[in-house]
Amino acid sequence: MREEFGTCLKEIKYLSERVEAVERKSESVNGTNAGRKSLAEDKSPDVPADVPAAVPADASSSEDKAPEPSLVLLDKNQSTVSNLQKEDARYLEKRDVALALCRAKSDRTRKLARSQKSPYTANRTARVIISNRKLYPGYNPFAPID
Repeated sequence: MREEFGTCLKEIKYLSERVEAVERKSESVNGTNAGRKSLAEDKSPDVPADVPAAVPADASSSEDKAPEPSLVLLDKNQSTVSNLQKEDARYLEKRDVALALCRAKSDRTRKLARSQKSPYTANRTARVIISNRKLYPGYNPFAPID
């Protein structure tokens, strides 16, 4: 438990040093001298004052070195560009499937014979009560029962 706590403290120290370095670098790139003046004051006591800072004075020399790892913080509530593209792709796919289904239904309806089509398409109850097909041949609802 203590070892894990110690490693956490080390990581926190390292990350805070990196944040300070990035702040100093951004100040030097922006042209303010505040970062350079406070550079000697911000150094930890275990680093001697005669050692040059790790941050280069001009940005062209930093391009020759390997790129520093960067930290990107993402808000889970905000959609990224890739998420928006995926949502759009899913929407378009679902829309295409729905349109294909509607076209297939209308094609089937168009191909039905005139006797198979019901004039009561809007109301399902009316279609059941007043059907357009014969229940069985020779059926007459008004015929007397034998």
